[in-house]
Formats: sequence, structure tokens, C-alpha cells
Amino acid sequence: MEIQVRSCSESEQEKTRGLMIDLIAYTAAFLAAAVPFSRVDDPLTAVAVFTGVATLLLYIVSVIYKDVSVYDPYWSVAPPVMMLAVMLKYRLWNVNAVILLGLILIWAVRLTANWYATYRGIGHEDWRYANFRKKVPPVPFQVISFFGFHFVPTAAVYGGMTCAVMAAQQEHFALLSAIGAGIMLLAVWLEYVSDRAIHRFLREHGRTSRTCDVSVWKYSRHPNYLGEMLFWTGLYLYFAAVRPEIWYAGLGFLAIIAIFLFISIPMMEQHNLERRADYAAYQARTPVLIPLPGKDR
Repeated sequence: MEIQVRSCSESEQEKTRGLMIDLIAYTAAFLAAAVPFSRVDDPLTAVAVFTGVATLLLYIVSVIYKDVSVYDPYWSVAPPVMMLAVMLKYRLWNVNAVILLGLILIWAVRLTANWYATYRGIGHEDWRYANFRKKVPPVPFQVISFFGFHFVPTAAVYGGMTCAVMAAQQEHFALLSAIGAGIMLLAVWLEYVSDRAIHRFLREHGRTSRTCDVSVWKYSRHPNYLGEMLFWTGLYLYFAAVRPEIWYAGLGFLAIIAIFLFISIPMMEQHNLERRADYAAYQARTPVLIPLPGKDR
């Protein structure tokens, strides 16, 4: 019992230490990025500079601590910070800016809370990064980390956030934007249900290799990823309704869709096949993303 208590205490200490390091790193990165951001006039360019500088500094932290997972919360933490920074700098307090900030905050808080629930501290690197670190020599690994693990996701999130930045500059509210807002809320709900279901499943079956096939996981192999893609799609639809004449300017969100379809999902599929004996059968009866008729559940 003493060993278990000590182990639990050590885990909590590792988590607390990691959270403090992350908090300091992100605060410093955002404050440093705010300097060039304040000196650029064009909103889209200013946001690009902001997220580029912040990502560079977080990459340096990940090198220092030999843990690429330092970057993991950036996906959910950076968008509301960027949105608020744009609103403050350009004094955008119209209905679109306020609604989008609210929606992005709801999404960000939920996603960051899920990251926090599974976070174990500095040094507990995500299996994806750890696998690359084992297989690739140090110098090539850092090249992969710099571009593939840091700046590709940052560029994709920037592509998605351009919709919010451009829509926030419009004073009028388009009724069709309500559809986009509704999809964004639906996406957050789907991700919330997905995460609650799998966390509960892992608490009950964590010592087995059984695949989670309850709740929404019964109908989709990656409902959490589906929710994420729906969120950014909803954000684009919100923008397209406000600025239909330049609908093409917001298509950067497709980079996020591509990351999930061609990188995240294939990697997770292979990972689950290697770890779970029943995953092939689960694949056969469950759609990869969207529930389709004809599947025997």
C-alpha cells in the first residue's frame, strides 16, 4: 500500500511540475509573439507572425526537455488566444467576433480539459513522437519535429483560424452563419460524449486489450476526430455565410481535415491493430468516421 501511495504521489508531482513548465513556456511564448504581432497592420499577417513565433519558442522548449508533447495543448490553447488578440488589437467587438470567440472558447476549454485529464507530465511523450524518436537519428528527428510535429499543425490551425479572423471583421450577422455555429456546438458535444465514453471504458477495462465499442464508439471508430473535423467545418461555414463573395479564402481549414484523414486516423488504426486483438473485427463492423447503413453492429 505504501508503494502505491508513493507512486501516486510521485505521479501527481510529475504532473504538477509538467503543468508549471507548460504554463511558463506558453505564457512566455505568447508574450514574445505579441511583440511582432503588435507591429503588423494586416490581421491575417499579424496572426501568422504571432503563431509562428510562439511555435518556434515552444519547439525550443520541446528540444530542451526532449519531449515533443510540450506542443500538444497548442492546438486548443492558441486559437482563443489568437482570436482575443485580434479583437483587442483591432477593436473588433461586433456580433460575429463575440459569437466566434465564445464558440472557440467553449471548444478550447473542453479540449484542453481532456488533455489535462490524460496529461502525466514532462517526459511522458506521446507514443507517436516516441516511436519516431526511437527509429530516427537525433538530427533527422529534430527536422521532422520542427516541421512535421510543430509547424505543419500550426499552419493547419492557422488555416482554420483565418475563417474566424476574416468573419470577425464583418459587422453584419448572416442568418446562415447560425448553421455553422450549430455545427460547431454539435462538434463540441460529440467530442465531449466521445471522450467521456472512452475514459469510462478505460477505467473499467483498462487492464484488457478490448476495443472501446460503447456509446458513440459503437457507430464510429473515431468519433472524437469526426467532432474535430466538424468543428472546423462549422467555422468555415460561419465565415462563408458572412463573406460568400470570398468563400475560397477560408479553404485553409481543409488542411486540418487532411491531417486527420491522411495522418492521424491511419496512424491510430495501425496502432490499434497492433495493440488490440479484436480491432480487426471492430473495423469490419464499424465505419471509420460517419455511421453508414448496412453495417452489422
